Amino acid sequence: MNERHRKKRLTAWRFFLALPRSLWYNLRLLPFRQAIRMPILISHRTVVQNFSGKICIHTQKPKMGLVKIGFGTCQCTDFRHNRTILNIRGTFDILGECTLGAGSAVEVAENAILTVGNKFNLGPKSLIICHKAMTFGNDFLTSWNCTLMDTDQHSLVDSDGQITNPDREISVGNNVWLGCNCLVTKGTTLADSITVAAGTTLHGSYPEPRTVLAGNPATIVKRGVERGN
Repeated sequence: MNERHRKKRLTAWRFFLALPRSLWYNLRLLPFRQAIRMPILISHRTVVQNFSGKICIHTQKPKMGLVKIGFGTCQCTDFRHNRTILNIRGTFDILGECTLGAGSAVEVAENAILTVGNKFNLGPKSLIICHKAMTFGNDFLTSWNCTLMDTDQHSLVDSDGQITNPDREISVGNNVWLGCNCLVTKGTTLADSITVAAGTTLHGSYPEPRTVLAGNPATIVKRGVERGN
């Protein structure tokens, strides 16, 4: 058996192992007409810490496996030893195909809203912490080990007891690609067709499309380019 066939059989086996849990969560989280189509596949290597919030799939006839949670690996990940973590207490709006890679973690706090467009792909061992609001356009892709946070997690207060570091929304356009080990902090906005180099820290507004960003803090290092197919 060649390597290609071995990988196909392994992927099919992982999907098979995901079916019982996936059926349960589809019926629990979605309207019945959507749930019977099994649009959500949750791998058996996924830890669900909390699902008191809701997932909303905004397509009329979602296909089976439209949303894949805990699938997708790369050279630096091992499916068997990387658990995906979900903590959904707010709203997770999904507008199309969505993949959360093996070993990734997604937290949506109570009253927070995470919205992802079509062909959203969070790379393996990456992290999203959404305490207010995050919005992603279509064709969003990260490499491994990226972190996106709209919060500092802990509050800082002044002498009057007022919070000085409130949560701030993150907004990402279409066709955005993050290289490995990127950090996206609260208040960041990215225009369409931006490519972000590995190890970059993003904070603030980046309104110019078709650019490459790099550094800490990020600056434009190339113009007039975008990620190809």
